[in-house]
Amino acid sequence: MAISKILSEAAISVAKGVSKVVLGELLKSVKGENKGSIIPSRYEGNKNIVCFVHGFCGNPESTFSPLPKFILEEEELNGWDILSIGYSTDLMPNIGKGIWAASPDITKISEYLLTNLNIIFKHHTRVALIGHSMGGLVIQRALLNLDDISKISHVLFFGTPSGGLKKAWFVKWFKNQVKDMDNQGVFIQKLRQEWDKKFSGVYPFIFATVAGELDEFVPVSSSLEPFPKEYRSYSAGNHSTMVKPLSTNDTSFQIIKKALYNDKDYLLGFDSKELNNLVGKYHEDINLLGSKLKMLDNKGFKKYIFALEGTGNIDVAIKVIEESQAISNNTDFMGILGGRWKRKYLVEDNLEYLNSAIQWYKKALDISTAVNNSSQIYYHAINLAFLYLMQDENDLNECKKMAILALNHCTKSSQDDYWEVATKAEAYLYLNNFEESKKFYVEAIEKCNRDIRSTSSMMINALYACNGLNKLHWKKQLETIFVN
Repeated sequence: MAISKILSEAAISVAKGVSKVVLGELLKSVKGENKGSIIPSRYEGNKNIVCFVHGFCGNPESTFSPLPKFILEEEELNGWDILSIGYSTDLMPNIGKGIWAASPDITKISEYLLTNLNIIFKHHTRVALIGHSMGGLVIQRALLNLDDISKISHVLFFGTPSGGLKKAWFVKWFKNQVKDMDNQGVFIQKLRQEWDKKFSGVYPFIFATVAGELDEFVPVSSSLEPFPKEYRSYSAGNHSTMVKPLSTNDTSFQIIKKALYNDKDYLLGFDSKELNNLVGKYHEDINLLGSKLKMLDNKGFKKYIFALEGTGNIDVAIKVIEESQAISNNTDFMGILGGRWKRKYLVEDNLEYLNSAIQWYKKALDISTAVNNSSQIYYHAINLAFLYLMQDENDLNECKKMAILALNHCTKSSQDDYWEVATKAEAYLYLNNFEESKKFYVEAIEKCNRDIRSTSSMMINALYACNGLNKLHWKKQLETIFVN
């Protein structure tokens, strides 16, 4: 294939050598420079290899960290080498390091992956492919173009938009037109047709597609529904953190471990409490709390709403809030309702959802201002600042006005919790004071002990805000703070 010409003579000669040397030299060749990381084999002669392929805003060094380390240290997974395959600007001129600089050609990247696989196949009898986000699409395209897939033993996708994304959504996020990702575009439509025709829901490898329960970038409908139910799973975390487990007990690692260990129940792990899977807990909360909905206090009701959302039932959550008594006078629940509309807007880019979110936050802000409730004022004001920035015609004046209002009432509030600190951080973004913003984000993350839901919410607002402000260099720094 044409992409193979990119490989240097040095890499080709090294490919004839031993496994560890192949991996080390292959890195230099396929990346075109000494960037990225390949974790070397633990033993010469290993016949199994895990290949990680990154995606959105990713890179081979950090996207999956610390998953490679966990795999290497797991005694039951002895015999697996690890390779993190990256694509860089010198070999892939259309791909940027943090934000795509132009329309990426996923087919071209898949050919690049195939070139790597042809070298790997000379030294390994089993290859496990693990893709995050767009990396899963790269893997799918490569498998469809691969004549002999007998050595592919495992294929796992995490947060992969296999059904595509709505054009308006990713244009807003990446500030350019990414045709390959359009759910109505030629690439996605052809990919789905060819995949279904080739496999018909029966795979010659261990397969799983995993959705992050807090993923705001790739809807569950896109990551899970293109595949049969028996291959679907969930993991705790958002789009980035779902492949950054805090421990070996986290769901994402356990799914990988069980799959590599050929445990026939590898997809049943997310129902187990000891795997710390939030989705399983949400189902328990729905069953327990839903049966006594009218008797719940505000804390229990809020827990029930988040459980519905966490299981993908955001429309049901909205309906339950709108039909409740609490929404008539409780500004906290008005904000929660506004927040559900905001989340729907971020995924579907529907202007009606944006306006609904603004409407509820405005109403809550007016009531909170009338009674001078500072903690509620900064909560609703900072969300309005965000929403004004998200409008097609960014209303920076209203955004900054709300940011100043939020900051003033953070000072007056006596809560001093991590949400107050995170509000200061976000407000300083809108006021163009990045150093103050960064300082408060670090403090907020520490205060909440990196709680998954809290840090995910902070991160989503921060990254979207940086995009809206066209401060992509800020975005990269904040990504590092949140995911490392």
